[in-house]
Amino acid sequence: MKRHIFVYFTLLMSLHAVADEPQAPPQRDRFKEFWGRVDKWLCDRYYNVSVDTNYIARPQTRWTVTVPYNLTGATVYTRGTMGGEEMRMRSTYKCKNTIGLAGSYTGISLALTYNPSSFFGWYNDLEYNTTEYYNRMGFDFVVHRAKNVRGWTQVGDGPKTEIGKKNISQRSFNFNYYYAFNYKKFSYPAAFCQSYIQKRSAGSFMLGASFQWQKLHSAGDATIGNEVVKLKAANIGIGAGYGYNFVIRKNWLLHLSTLPTFIVYSRARLWTGDGIQTMPYHFPEFIMTGSAALIRNFGRYFAGGTMHINYTLIGRREQLQVGNSKWRTHFFIGFRF
Repeated sequence: MKRHIFVYFTLLMSLHAVADEPQAPPQRDRFKEFWGRVDKWLCDRYYNVSVDTNYIARPQTRWTVTVPYNLTGATVYTRGTMGGEEMRMRSTYKCKNTIGLAGSYTGISLALTYNPSSFFGWYNDLEYNTTEYYNRMGFDFVVHRAKNVRGWTQVGDGPKTEIGKKNISQRSFNFNYYYAFNYKKFSYPAAFCQSYIQKRSAGSFMLGASFQWQKLHSAGDATIGNEVVKLKAANIGIGAGYGYNFVIRKNWLLHLSTLPTFIVYSRARLWTGDGIQTMPYHFPEFIMTGSAALIRNFGRYFAGGTMHINYTLIGRREQLQVGNSKWRTHFFIGFRF
């Protein structure tokens, strides 16, 4: 009996000692706390925006996933007078098509694209596009290096000389910027990146700025007289335009906008066997930018297409004139969650 009492007493004392020992504080998940602070900052940045919520609003979800298909192309047309005769040259780039997958979390996006033609060796040019669209302002720029360029040259009334894709190359850089005055009711991103939803129709006057640079080079054995032809051109434009978002039956969004900019700086030169032809600046010269989009919403799902066109015409036919058109289309389906 005494032995049992001693065992019970020993057990009680040990339990009391364990109970009196200080308990270790629970381990903190520092990564979870850090991500929580980052996520809160991203959400505050995403949702706390100063807009008229009767016209535009953020999506209720944080994630947006799209599957895009892109198609781009460009053409350069040059006309000038050399040695008393008119010379014309036209070059057309091979269209580039890509498919991809894009994801966005609270407005921060990442996209991966792939060109199927490059797998078969049908396309080996380089084109890089970046866009940043906000309600108040935004920009896009395109860097292009092309060897898949076909074209022709012609002097006077003579026959056209075809230029194969291995005999002509081109490099270009295009930058476009916009500023929307009615940014609290009109959302440019609602049409082109779906980071906003346009709830009611609205439009806005916009300011714009453009910069273009290009270099075109053709080999000597591709032109009349076996002459190397080289063109360099750069111009800067500033202007204003208008954009409008039509909301049709709450499920359709149609966007139309035009943003012409007058060229305030222009420099173009054409090198041939007869020498250098310089194009003097004269007013007015301009860069015309046009955009369109059509979006259909199905609750959390959406689909649509967009198009951007840039057209530049500078110079005079009697001396040297350069016309440059660059276009890109974007088709997509996506969902939010």
